[in-house]
Amino acid sequence: MKVLENGSLKYIQFDNISKTGLVRHYFSTRCGGVSEDEFCSMNLSFTRGDKRENVIENFKIMEKATGIDYNNTVMSCQTHTTNVKVVTKDDVGKGVTRDNDLYDTDALVTNEKGVAITTFSADCVPLFFLDTENKVIALAHAGWRGTVNGIATETVKTMVEKFNTNPKNIVSAIGPSIGKCCFQVDMPVVSEFMKKIEDAQRFIEKDSCEGKFKIDLWGVNAFLMEKCGIPKENIEITNLCTMCNPELFYSHRVMGNKRGSMVAVMELI
Repeated sequence: MKVLENGSLKYIQFDNISKTGLVRHYFSTRCGGVSEDEFCSMNLSFTRGDKRENVIENFKIMEKATGIDYNNTVMSCQTHTTNVKVVTKDDVGKGVTRDNDLYDTDALVTNEKGVAITTFSADCVPLFFLDTENKVIALAHAGWRGTVNGIATETVKTMVEKFNTNPKNIVSAIGPSIGKCCFQVDMPVVSEFMKKIEDAQRFIEKDSCEGKFKIDLWGVNAFLMEKCGIPKENIEITNLCTMCNPELFYSHRVMGNKRGSMVAVMELI
């Protein structure tokens, strides 16, 4: 993982994905944009209440830095599901330059060049997938609900079923999100993980606060990826906690609803 800087702009790229030479990609931070107040400064969401012109300018700043044309962006309406959609050039611009009809969708997959799939987060886990053999890419938004219900598994399953992906050929990355250090939950959430994740106890520990626990979402998602057949050595984990680094990232747990959002973006070239 590298944090790339250009003046005040900061964004993240993953070494294992970059070295393939097959895609353009990035995970944004909150640094280097034009948004103001609670959106300061690289907000890339049109749905948080920021000025539209500021969000577009922020995308143009990222385009200049990464080469990903914001007009090629495809966004979905994320609702913490495990729903995965395959998108094509017919979907380009949805959520940016035209209305978005990709409702209740938390993962996007494509095998077409010039389609910049995008997910949003501000504590939830961004998951990157690249099939280096069949040239297929996917992004998933994994909050705790998406994580425990297996959106990582569903994303790989879609790549296999729709594009004949061999999971051994997937390189993947787990981006900045809330870490085990900060993801404090109560017993009902723990119970969900214990019911649905094999050997879940290895990802859970008691917190110092009575009746509270901490869960390793990075570890759970990496485990699910490996269970799908992705080699452990192909999975890059950022190990950057959004809640621990509010100067670098938006964090819902730190800022509540008065905040911007980061994006994960990937495009075949």
